[in-house]
Amino acid sequence: MKIFITLLAILVFPVYALAAELTNDSLAGKWIFTHMILDGESERPVNRLMQFEPGGAVLNYDAAGKEKSRAAFVIETGVIVYTDERGAQRWKVVEFSADSLHVNHSGAEMFFKRH
Repeated sequence: MKIFITLLAILVFPVYALAAELTNDSLAGKWIFTHMILDGESERPVNRLMQFEPGGAVLNYDAAGKEKSRAAFVIETGVIVYTDERGAQRWKVVEFSADSLHVNHSGAEMFFKRH
C-alpha cells in the first residue's frame, strides 16, 4: 500500500506543482511561438510573437512585428483557455517554466520560448 501511495504522489505532485506556478502573472510577457508538431509527426515552424498580458489579453504580431490581432486567455488548472474570433481553444499545459511553454491543443503540440 505504501508503494501505491508513493507512486500516486510521484504522478500527481508534478501536475499539481505545474498548475500552481502557472498564473496570469507568470505567463505575462512576450513569447515566440517557435514551432508545432502535428499528430506527433510533422514539425512545422511558426516563429510568431505573442504577448500575454496579466489582465487576460493576448496580442498577436505579424512577421514584421506589428499587431495583427487580439485574443483573450483564462488559466484553469493545467489548461490555458485561449479565445479568439474562432472561439475557445483548450491548450493543455504539458510543460511550463519561466522561459518555455509547451501545450497540446487537440493533438497539436505547440512550443513557445520567452522573448
